[in-house]
Amino acid sequence: QVNQFVYQTSQRLLSENKTVGVVGGDHSSPYGLIKALSEKHDGQFGILHVDAHLDLRQAYQGFEHSHASIMYNVMNLKNPPHSLVQVGIRDFSEEEHQMAKSLGRVFCYYDQALREDQFLGVNFSKQVENMLDHLPQRVYISFDVDGLDPALCPSTGTPVPGGLSYAEAIYLIRAVVASGRHIIGFDLCEVSPNQQHPDDEFDGNVGARLLFNLCSWTMESQNNA
Repeated sequence: QVNQFVYQTSQRLLSENKTVGVVGGDHSSPYGLIKALSEKHDGQFGILHVDAHLDLRQAYQGFEHSHASIMYNVMNLKNPPHSLVQVGIRDFSEEEHQMAKSLGRVFCYYDQALREDQFLGVNFSKQVENMLDHLPQRVYISFDVDGLDPALCPSTGTPVPGGLSYAEAIYLIRAVVASGRHIIGFDLCEVSPNQQHPDDEFDGNVGARLLFNLCSWTMESQNNA
């Protein structure tokens, strides 16, 4: 029901020439938007996916539309994206790893590999340049906050040690626009409040700033359309 609601709402908004962003919810939330965009653009766009997880499971605990299956479902759309670039990955199954390798259109930037290259002198700007090389002119950004260092999102559902700093995340978003690419939509998912301390607004603060940047840089990218 959620998938159908988001899909139909996205179709309507896209038909009005609006740019659509989804605020989740778990990471399954944006499936309907990505499906609508895949039909509008006939799959001629790429996804920049920031996450701790590959999200390429065919199903998770028997549920085929779980947060762990969003990119599996997206890559099996009738008009799947041209490419999927995944950044900050550090928690995945063998099944997901093999699927990513077999598709040929999935480019994984594992967190440990990024850090090891940085220790050897490769700067983050060069790494981002390599990431963007796999993306076409139109880009959809899918941002799960657990892609960040969990110190920035401690209350998210599935935190994993490692991840991007806030500055790296913003640089990555800005770099998409600076490269001349057009952001056609985005999602921001899995920001969660501190259940033990309701007055703790830190997760929401980080999420709000990310959302502000996603909105702002998406608007800025309209000049690249």
